[in-house]
Amino acid sequence: MLALPLTAITLLDAGPAQTGLLLACGRAPCLVVSLFAGVIVDRLPHRRILLTANVVMAAMLATIPLFASLGHLGMVQLYTTSILVGVAAVIADVAYLACIPTVVDRSQLVRAQSSLELSQASAMAVGPFLAGWLVNALSAPTAILADSVSFLVAAALLSLVPMRAAGCSAAESSAVLGQVAEGLAGVFGNPVLRAVTLASGTFIFWHNAYSAAFLLHLTKDLGFDGRIIGMVLGIGALGGVVGAASSPWAGRAIGLGPVLMIGLAVSAAGMSLAALLIQPFWAAVACVALSQFILWIGQGIYNVQQVPIRYALVPQRLQGRVNASIRGVVWGLGSLGALAGGAAAGATGLRATLLASSVLGTASIVWIWLSPLRHTRSLP
Repeated sequence: MLALPLTAITLLDAGPAQTGLLLACGRAPCLVVSLFAGVIVDRLPHRRILLTANVVMAAMLATIPLFASLGHLGMVQLYTTSILVGVAAVIADVAYLACIPTVVDRSQLVRAQSSLELSQASAMAVGPFLAGWLVNALSAPTAILADSVSFLVAAALLSLVPMRAAGCSAAESSAVLGQVAEGLAGVFGNPVLRAVTLASGTFIFWHNAYSAAFLLHLTKDLGFDGRIIGMVLGIGALGGVVGAASSPWAGRAIGLGPVLMIGLAVSAAGMSLAALLIQPFWAAVACVALSQFILWIGQGIYNVQQVPIRYALVPQRLQGRVNASIRGVVWGLGSLGALAGGAAAGATGLRATLLASSVLGTASIVWIWLSPLRHTRSLP
């Protein structure tokens, strides 16, 4: 998340359009691969899929430091690696989500999702610190080498996870396109899942537009080095820990629909703070750190509540395809948002793009407001 765009910015002098395209390449597989990934996940053992995907991501990322050491690294190499890693990541993400109900009882899904968000937020808090130190002390490609090794560790840890068989024989007997259509119908035929998917997609579109300008703003406008960027992103990820830990309590206190809208509103408010101050230096650092902290509080709150909705409403045999359909819509919009953000930053400036994306991100709340979730306190 940090070392790959910093490689483009610091080593190859990438501008807004190139940075936006690099982010889009990582999300583009969601537009093409996600729907078919759901079919794969519903047909094959989850552990085998996850092991293969992690090894593929490790191998592809290792090519970046290799090419850099040979003096042949270019933007085309970064684009290609980003796409191929994106393909494996899409399949892995769908498999991870589909296997959760095979690991824990359905009554524990909200707590399980909270634990997952806490672990992810903790990793995101430590990861940028480590990446920033590696980028500053050695180089951005060296940090990507550490990333490659981490996927091998993940593959090794998967052998320790007990998984029940998902029982997907029905999925194997029908045509692939029919299975894809069944997954899409499972999402858009349900007003609750439809609202959450469109709300997530709208927010991710504008967040990726924001992300296309964000690192360039930190490096070009504010003069942050890799160490400072890693620090502020790590502090921001601690907000995800706070959000994930408090989300179950907040959901019980005010209800599912209201807490989803609050999570999105808090996230958009946090995004807007990053572009407010550029001087003095210490104030800019504090402002960006606070911005990311608030952004990820909101995302921690939102994600803990929105992911278990699909577990509650979707039968296990459709989990892979429904998760893939949601991923395809949400992250497909994310890739388009990255392209739009890169183009906007080149035309109007980095700070203007950050502020506009933050304000427009609040539009995601409308989908929840207009749906049955608005007055829903909990799901069975």
